[in-house]
Amino acid sequence: MTAVIVAVPFAEKPMLAAMMDDYLAEMAALLQLTVAFDPRLDRYWSEPGERWPYWIVDDGEKVGFVLVRYDRENSRFEVAEFFVVPQSRRRGIGIAAARAVLRRHPGQWRITQRERNANAITFWHRVLAIYSFDERTTATDAVRREQRFTVAVK
Repeated sequence: MTAVIVAVPFAEKPMLAAMMDDYLAEMAALLQLTVAFDPRLDRYWSEPGERWPYWIVDDGEKVGFVLVRYDRENSRFEVAEFFVVPQSRRRGIGIAAARAVLRRHPGQWRITQRERNANAITFWHRVLAIYSFDERTTATDAVRREQRFTVAVK
């Protein structure tokens, strides 16, 4: 699959927010809790070098998004949110997009999934199959699965 990632321009923030609503509705149903829109979305355009919003594009169509942040305290990148619209899933688009994001930001990474989200855990294991990673379970506000790894500079 040849999905690409492209930076989301500020002018397209409303479109990203609308897709985020679909993502949050899906997460709320999956996790059986209320998930509200996070007003910190603006930070993805006001904190250069610390946050990056990307579209996932397949055949010219925006089919998802990835929000990446840099945790300065721990010197690592993190996937804050990752979403592919349901009709574009199970075609390799998500894996291609996730790996493209990782390659774009070489260095230390941490990715987390809620333990109750088995599909996300399986997805990230497939993405990370080409990397050596450490995995652990953590408990903060919810039980989470966490992978830590390094993406080499090419």
